[in-house]
Amino acid sequence: MGGSISVAFLREPEYFSATRIQGPFTQVFIAKAGDQIVGAATRAVRPTFLNGKIIDGGYLSDLRILPAFRRGTTLARGYRYLRDLHRDGRTPIYTTVIVEDNETALRTVGANRADMPAYTDQGRILTPMISLTKRLPEIPADIRPATLKDLPAIVEKLNEPRMQFQPVHSEDNLLEGRFQNLRASNFRLLFRGGKLAGVMAAWDQRPFRQTVVKNYSGVVGALRPLVNLFRKPALPATDEPLRFFYIAFSATDTIEDYRALLRSIYNESIDSPLTHMIAGLHERDPRSVALRDYPQTHFAGRLFSVTFDGPVEIDDRIPYVEPALL
Repeated sequence: MGGSISVAFLREPEYFSATRIQGPFTQVFIAKAGDQIVGAATRAVRPTFLNGKIIDGGYLSDLRILPAFRRGTTLARGYRYLRDLHRDGRTPIYTTVIVEDNETALRTVGANRADMPAYTDQGRILTPMISLTKRLPEIPADIRPATLKDLPAIVEKLNEPRMQFQPVHSEDNLLEGRFQNLRASNFRLLFRGGKLAGVMAAWDQRPFRQTVVKNYSGVVGALRPLVNLFRKPALPATDEPLRFFYIAFSATDTIEDYRALLRSIYNESIDSPLTHMIAGLHERDPRSVALRDYPQTHFAGRLFSVTFDGPVEIDDRIPYVEPALL
């Protein structure tokens, strides 16, 4: 990632176990020049809601190509190899998310060249990095931490909305180990009139996925010590994982239920060692107004559906994206 801040996305201590969170079936494929790995990408398949029905849906992610190989044939050959993998018939459709300021990638998929699958823009994904700065007024609601006994109710609630491209969860997969460092106690449950009206989890992925600032350059590098005198939280030190968690596995009956759960987790985290939390909602999701209540750094991406074998019918349900699985 270029510019004034260089960032590395790490998966320590082991790359492939971290990749498993994207689906029960994953394939990591690489491009090599001699003995050097010059590119990599991931294909995952997981149970997914499409038009309200359960299918095996694909997810494409983690495309990386070394700068020296981006203008050659590496990308085209990678897509040809992906097409070969797709012939296993595991899924008719994929989704992928491209960071909004990655203009080169957006131009590439927007061209829909003959040697590539068809990319269809499904809208903007809002993923603000919310600063954990000061406690905000509580929103009155009946909220409590979950226990293992709540797992059936949590799974039922998560699967209830059947939003477009939403992952399908089961009691077997939610806490069985694929979602590392996720525990029942990370979930908060909201009740209205004794009925479960919302669930939401705070998921710290630092034990297996890290985001690290490698370098500050230009004006940011020169002024960082001065900026940190006035900025809270401070710009992080280099080579240290950013201290954030994800708002994950959320399903709520109303906007206010989402707002109350988000506020509860936010306030709980103020005195923790963490400095930020990342939430994610589609631009059409009415709950996205709740994200505006917090100090934040704005990030967003474009959601695409991807097909190899011609169009797949997609109705107008609001898309769902799990930011913790991107």
